[in-house]
Order: sequence, then C-alpha cells, then structure tokens
Amino acid sequence: MGNIFKKTVNRWAECSVFMAGLVALLAILLPLTLTQKLLLASIVFLFLHFFEEFSWPGGFAYMGVKVLLGRDEPDQRKWNCNNLSSMYGNWGFLLLIYVLPLCFPKLAMLTLAAMMFNFAELLMHLVLFNVRLKRWYNPGFVTAVFGLTPISIYYFTTVFDASIFAWYHYLIAVVWFVFVFWLCFRSPIYWGLGKKEGYPFTEQAAFGQFKH
Repeated sequence: MGNIFKKTVNRWAECSVFMAGLVALLAILLPLTLTQKLLLASIVFLFLHFFEEFSWPGGFAYMGVKVLLGRDEPDQRKWNCNNLSSMYGNWGFLLLIYVLPLCFPKLAMLTLAAMMFNFAELLMHLVLFNVRLKRWYNPGFVTAVFGLTPISIYYFTTVFDASIFAWYHYLIAVVWFVFVFWLCFRSPIYWGLGKKEGYPFTEQAAFGQFKH
C-alpha cells in the first residue's frame, strides 16, 4: 500500500491532467451558474498548470528555488522540496482557493480571491519569472497567460458585481490567498514534507529547460 501511495504521489503532476479532464466533464454536464463554471474552468487550467510546471516541459522546482528563494542550488537534495510537498502545496492551494467558493457560493469574497489570484499568476509568470530569468518562457507561462488570465478577465468584465463589495472585501481576499499561500508553500508542514525520503523529482520535473 505504501508503494502505491509513493508511486501515485511521484506522478501527481501527470495525474493532474486526468483531474483536469474530469473537472471539465463536470463543468459541461452539471447544471451550474456562470460563476461556478468559471471557477471550474480555473480549476481545469490550474491542473494543467501543474502539469506544465512539473511534468512537461517541467522545471518549475529549480526555477522556484532560484527565483522565489534566491538560491542558485542545482542539487535538489538540498532544496527541502519534493513531490510530496509539491502535491500538498499545489493541490491544497487549489482546494482552499478554488474549491471552497464552490462549496460556499454565498461567500462571494472567496470567489473574488480566486479570480484575483488568477491575475497574481499572470504577474508571476509574465513579469516576475521572465524578468528575473531573462527568458521569454518559464514553466507555467502558457496556462497562466492563456488559460487563467482570460477567465478572470471575463469574470471581472461580465459577471463581477462591484456593488456587493466594500473596499475591505478586496483586502480580506488578498489576505486570504496570501495566508493560504503561506500554509501551502511556506509553513512547517510544507518544509517537513519536503524532507521526507522517497519522493524525489525526476530530472525533467526538477529542471526542465533550466538544467545545467
């Protein structure tokens, strides 16, 4: 049983493609509101985003260490990051930021946070990573720019009703997704999982086009 778990975790990015297909099927078949469909569309592209970052072309792990942590360390054994911590962080973030508003549709602030974070992905992949790396492409660029961003543009130009929000709702939305980011990617839980053995990245997942 333990070996099956490890094998599944070590293929979490590939599993994300099948999860994207399943969510897309649900979005098509279920009777949902437009806002719910946009949230499910975001989930679809986020699963594909994980695949782009950690499977093909891959390389987000090393890029994240280099850009977000400021460490140009090519030895992944020194990263305190692995498939287990990456699955926990990415899938956990998806559940809290994108699935939670589906469960509590009356809490519009949760949907606001999800749609605002789509733009945060745009800033990270279009500006931050490309400027720091001096490249035109980085792992996750395509799904962030051409997937998540159009969804939020459509939401804010077509569905969004500013009259139901006060200024502090925007602040709370930002604080919420910053807290969830910390919980999923910077908390002791994340770093602890990253130290566990048996969940190493493949060369493709770790370095992709950034391999020395």
